[in-house]
This record gives sequence, structure tokens and C-alpha cells, in this order.
Amino acid sequence: SQGGDDMNFDHTFWVAAAAEMEKHPCSGASKTAAACQSKWGRLRGTFNVVDKVANASGLSYSMEHGASITPESENMWTDFVKKNPKAKGLRDKGWKHTLGM
Repeated sequence: SQGGDDMNFDHTFWVAAAAEMEKHPCSGASKTAAACQSKWGRLRGTFNVVDKVANASGLSYSMEHGASITPESENMWTDFVKKNPKAKGLRDKGWKHTLGM
């Protein structure tokens, strides 16, 4: 893969990605290399949070129900979110892009 294990792509990749996006018009502004790179950064960041929840000991994760917190796992979830505040939104709902990543 061009991005390597960290999935950090160089500028030429993002220029090519933007050119490809222009072939498939969608809503919003034109997709520039910077916009594509920024969107990827946000998606990758969210994926990393989802992955952390999915692999946390004592927690489960599903795309439909997120972390599926029960009364028994409430304290564990509270502690997890204190250390990982971006996970808060995954308490009861999954992330629709999980499989695509």
C-alpha cells in the first residue's frame, strides 16, 4: 500500500485522489487534495477510536449498537470514556464506516 502501516499518504496520492473524486461529482465543494487528506484524517481518527472500543477488554462493539453498555458494564464504560473521550458517541450506536475502513 502507498500509505504503509500508518496509512499516511504523500501529496501525490492526494492529488490523484482529488482528480478521481472530480470524476464522480457529489454535493458540496470541489474535492481538493487538502480536502481529501483532511477527510481521511477524520475518518482514520474515528476508526482508531472504534477500534479501541472494539478491542477493549470487557467491552463489546457492534456496528448496530456500538459498545452496547449494560448496567454491569456501566462503570467500565465510564472509566474508558474518561481516558478516551472521543468514544462517548459510541455508547449506544455504531459507526457506519467501520466495515469500509
